[in-house]
Amino acid sequence: MVSDFPPDVEARYRRLTAQRHWPRETEAAFRANVAWYRALDEGSELRRYYEYVDHEGLVDEGARRLWEAIVVEQETVAIRQIELDSSGTIRRYWWRNIEDDAGGLTDQALDLTEPGLTPVSPSAFYSLWDSSTDK
Repeated sequence: MVSDFPPDVEARYRRLTAQRHWPRETEAAFRANVAWYRALDEGSELRRYYEYVDHEGLVDEGARRLWEAIVVEQETVAIRQIELDSSGTIRRYWWRNIEDDAGGLTDQALDLTEPGLTPVSPSAFYSLWDSSTDK
């Protein structure tokens, strides 16, 4: 399968495909999805930034999720996501690492009316994004 992904991204997704024993159709759909997120990420649309902190312990009390998002067809779509668990582990998801065994970039539009979802500054988002060793 020919790809225009950078070599490190291509290698990551080849490993994921082999690990999960995906048939060609599943791999093609996955790659098309990654390409769609890449195009959104590389576009010039206005970025918006949000954070959710799990204060109730629904998943991991104190865990944080942050998103860089854009509006696509009147929905707020995450194009980058940070997961910071209560132990301090940071995971980053975007087209270069759309998913792994621990999680992945949400495929649901953000619900801006969800209690606890708050806007954050680009600098708040990128201070965490840039501090991650998962480049």
